[in-house]
Amino acid sequence: MLHLLLRLGNERYALDARRIVEVVPMVRCRPLPHTPPWVAGTFDYRGRLVPVVDLCRLMGATPCRALYTTRTVLADYTTADGGSHVLGLLAEQVTETVKLDPATFEDAGVCVPAAPYLGGLARQDAGLIQRIDVARLLPDDVRWLLFAGFDHRRGDEHCRVAAD
Repeated sequence: MLHLLLRLGNERYALDARRIVEVVPMVRCRPLPHTPPWVAGTFDYRGRLVPVVDLCRLMGATPCRALYTTRTVLADYTTADGGSHVLGLLAEQVTETVKLDPATFEDAGVCVPAAPYLGGLARQDAGLIQRIDVARLLPDDVRWLLFAGFDHRRGDEHCRVAAD
């Protein structure tokens, strides 16, 4: 299975390439007030507003640096109600793809309830690679904040919060 490799700090991670819509250069985001600090903001992607998560900050490090290889990875994010959205993932050193058999990813042996998106580890000559499960990336409250304005049954955008 094809994976996109990236670095967050000094560690390597892999995203399932089947979930990737496109990889674009680092984009300038409009901040979204009252969201967690690891939500970088939103940007206009081909006429659609796309929220962006800074993976470096999410993993507890400093924000992603503006390096030559820093990219915004646009991923297909499916919500619990079956809705499909594009979610931007900001990451450093997005430089290559690699074929990794899913069976090579071993259980890390540690349960981190705050990071259910962290999957197994695969060994390579250059060290360990950990999978990131895009579908489990957002906690329920953040998923609601970023995607609550879209009703999948109606197919149109609306605000679910009553106006004052």
